[in-house]
Amino acid sequence: DNIMLYNADPFYLENAISNLIDNAIKYGGDIIDVSCFNSEKLLIIEIKDNGNTITKADENQIFEKFYRAHTGNVHNVKGFGLGLSYVKTMIDAHKGTIKAESTPGKGSSFIVTMPVVG
Repeated sequence: DNIMLYNADPFYLENAISNLIDNAIKYGGDIIDVSCFNSEKLLIIEIKDNGNTITKADENQIFEKFYRAHTGNVHNVKGFGLGLSYVKTMIDAHKGTIKAESTPGKGSSFIVTMPVVG
């Protein structure tokens, strides 16, 4: 009886969350944790990994179009730097927020917060 509703476009929201999980697989370590819960009229989705951490400087830029986090001269994973920009655009379109948090030696976490209705 504690049902919360959210008005979302399932195609775009699924693509955004899938992109975050795909990044965790590509850049993360060997453990990926996906959590979903509600708190005070908010839907919170968190994707954590124990892989390479994101620097504080990169945390502020990774959602910009064409930005790729610096890994020296080595990019083991190919890409154009569009994935996280797309994710942010989709989350913004759904009136939500996304943030990245990283702890050296422990991994990264992406936290999506979206308002619920009713």
